[in-house]
Amino acid sequence: MILSSRIGRDRKGFASVTFLVLLLAIMAVGSLLADVAQLYAVKIAARHYLNLSLRAAAGQLSLDDLKDNRIVIDEPAARDRFYEVLRANFKLDGTNHPLPGSLVDGPVEVCYFRVVNSDMLPFSYTYGSYSETITRPAVTGIIRFPVKVSFWGRIVSSGVPDSTDMYVHSTVAPELIAEHL
Repeated sequence: MILSSRIGRDRKGFASVTFLVLLLAIMAVGSLLADVAQLYAVKIAARHYLNLSLRAAAGQLSLDDLKDNRIVIDEPAARDRFYEVLRANFKLDGTNHPLPGSLVDGPVEVCYFRVVNSDMLPFSYTYGSYSETITRPAVTGIIRFPVKVSFWGRIVSSGVPDSTDMYVHSTVAPELIAEHL
């Protein structure tokens, strides 16, 4: 009788310990998945912000050339508009450092920005392992910014710094819609 009651208690204890271990494992995996999802969401939002900035830059067309049915992007105006919209979208100060409520955890560095007009086509460039050939007037840019690594990310990967750099690239060409009068 004593032996059978002891086995019953041991099984209940074993089940409780197993449940707690599995619960902790599931919580850890869930936290890691949430961290990866958060980093992915930051990258997508940053790509949208960069696209909006490049679209604003690509919209700075030379009106004189446009009258002659030529698409020419005004480079100084495009650069100014790009930085203006980039800083507004990312909530950055004048030196590209984040303001409170910003998506990024440090300064945004514009690694590459180029206005490509018809006289340069086709235009090819390489940045790191990325290369692209542009075949029509466009504006292209690559930005880099730090993103904080989460608590679980630092535990799983010992020796990893508190933040990691994320790169985002995009190329945008102006789109004109002809109106027939």
